[in-house]
Amino acid sequence: MFSVFQGATYYGVSLQVQVALAVIALAIAAIVIWMIYKAARANLSKIKTGKEALVGSVGVAVTDLKPEGEIRVVGEFWQATVKEGCIKSGEKVEVVGMDGMFLVVRPVKEKFNSLK
Repeated sequence: MFSVFQGATYYGVSLQVQVALAVIALAIAAIVIWMIYKAARANLSKIKTGKEALVGSVGVAVTDLKPEGEIRVVGEFWQATVKEGCIKSGEKVEVVGMDGMFLVVRPVKEKFNSLK
């Protein structure tokens, strides 16, 4: 890169133009490095769609689940089934798996803060 600027001096380009070219070259290099970093990070990140995104998510029961019903999780409505007992409409549920196109859920155990 510096040999290019030495050639520019030979052809009579002023020092200000050389500095401007150096700054532009460094800015372009920084942008390219940032783009490569973002691409590599996106390539190595975990999948955030499908079953992998739903398992572990918390949602709300839209209908009573005895044992099947409908829930809303991650902004979508899903058919769900509960393995044990029943869940009433409006209660929070946690997705623990999938069975075909049905989500398998369990009730969320509320944690109370006893520091009052």
